[in-house]
Amino acid sequence: MNRRKISGVVAAALVLSACSGGAPEGGDTGNQVRGEANTVNAGTAKQGGTITYVLERNILDWNPLGADIGVATQLVADVYDPGAFTTLPDLKTIELNKDLLVSAEQTGTSPQTLVYKINPKAVWNDGTPITVADFDYVWRASNPKACPKCEPASTMGYDGISSLVGTDDGRTVTVTFDKPFGDWKSLFGPILPAHVAKKLGDDGTPEGLAKSFNDGFRYKDSFPDWSGGPYIFKSWTTNQAATLVPNPKWWGKPATLDSLVFRVITDTTQEVPALQNNEVQIINPDPQVDLLRNVQALGDVKYQLVSGLRKQMILPNLNNPAMQDPALRKALYTAFDVNQTIGKTVGQFSSDAKPLRNRIYVPQQPEYKDNLGTLGTGDVEKAKKILTDAGYKVDGGKLVDPKGAPVPALTMRYIQNNQILQTVCQLFSDTAKQLGVTIDVQTTDSIGATVTHQAGKDFDLFAMGWIGQTFVASQYSQAFMTKAGLNFGGYSSPVVDDLLTKALGATDESKAAEYLNGVDAQLTEDAYILPLYQVPDLLAYKANLVNVRANGTYYGPPYNGGEWGIAG
Repeated sequence: MNRRKISGVVAAALVLSACSGGAPEGGDTGNQVRGEANTVNAGTAKQGGTITYVLERNILDWNPLGADIGVATQLVADVYDPGAFTTLPDLKTIELNKDLLVSAEQTGTSPQTLVYKINPKAVWNDGTPITVADFDYVWRASNPKACPKCEPASTMGYDGISSLVGTDDGRTVTVTFDKPFGDWKSLFGPILPAHVAKKLGDDGTPEGLAKSFNDGFRYKDSFPDWSGGPYIFKSWTTNQAATLVPNPKWWGKPATLDSLVFRVITDTTQEVPALQNNEVQIINPDPQVDLLRNVQALGDVKYQLVSGLRKQMILPNLNNPAMQDPALRKALYTAFDVNQTIGKTVGQFSSDAKPLRNRIYVPQQPEYKDNLGTLGTGDVEKAKKILTDAGYKVDGGKLVDPKGAPVPALTMRYIQNNQILQTVCQLFSDTAKQLGVTIDVQTTDSIGATVTHQAGKDFDLFAMGWIGQTFVASQYSQAFMTKAGLNFGGYSSPVVDDLLTKALGATDESKAAEYLNGVDAQLTEDAYILPLYQVPDLLAYKANLVNVRANGTYYGPPYNGGEWGIAG
């Protein structure tokens, strides 16, 4: 995987949690919204008005399928670029996009066959019908066999398609696989307009395809001038704002707003003042205690604090000799008390924060089960026994390995200015001292540089965040398979590789979950990665807004942005 691609997938998968210490005074002040995840804050909107949503990152690449995609790109794409399925806020419902598709079904398993029936009303903003050509373009651009030089964020599933055929004037798409792909609902999310791709360089050759995908849809010096959703671009000024207006060719439920603005504010401390002054109406910052306290003090603001798919974890670097012994890793992780750590960090502002006992699933998902054994329990005596049984001993307060060499000081990093993770690392260091291990806690100013092991940024242990997805086999294959693109710790296990291969090919969801929980159990056996907790997801918005709700998935709150409005 090249450096450009790494930067993109890192931005999409890894997440910062800039939390601060201290507990908010007074707790819930009454403006916290609770309710059923998929329908909370539902209401009828009046016609007109503008809503401004804060993006915490500038957008450098507008291609929502490209390797350089950031989270902000997807948040805007939610309202103009349609995909086959969307993950709802309850974290377990994967809903068909009924504006785009009448149906999408797996009609055969040998070979695996999918049939998509496109809504006959579905058109791009210039009136061009949405057809098989748009699905075919995404397949070709995401398939290394068809486009070796294309740089998609993921080729999972697309590389197993043997044919893609259109019938019914291109409104029915039949996809056949030469190897089964269980996460098939992750495909074509979103699609791209093939007729626009031709204008951007797709001339039927691999070179033209790569030009249109890598450079054309990137819109480096402009912005997309097309839409297949409820909104279409009016303007974009880099590092400032994107303004979208209702798409006149939209065939779904009409948007009620006059405009929807995505404003870039990279300084989190400025978000609440902007909300208070009505410069913006929705913010979705990482929860800081002081920030939450300020939100609670605003009388015309509601907020949600929910547990989503964002996870905090401690990643070991198995490329470094000091971390290659699973007995040492298991002892360090067993001695660390995750529950106590939560009480001193995120538990001070989120009473729902609990230890996360699975690397792949979260408690809201039915597949979740506790696979961690003794890891994270704070059992120091058990940890000492693990080391003793493996041949370690303590000499003068320093741990000595089975070969008689002192265990070197380990470098543990966290992203700079993150007080919560600073506390996590300090607590981990204090625990390690009880085992005779010295932890040197340091910051990094670049997650990408750290996980790609650049000089001066490398690590033995890294306290980091991860944005999970509901298409877990695809995502975690990239994280845990030998030499996979997101395998930042250098982990390798033939058992895990085999289980992940089976999970990717499992068209039965229960079998896929069985394989993936097997992966998680093997990771525990190998003491690779210690999950800590779900990162609380904070969404604050003006009290007169309707249909705005938290969505702790990759799609974020704008997953239903076309329904947002101002109460009548």
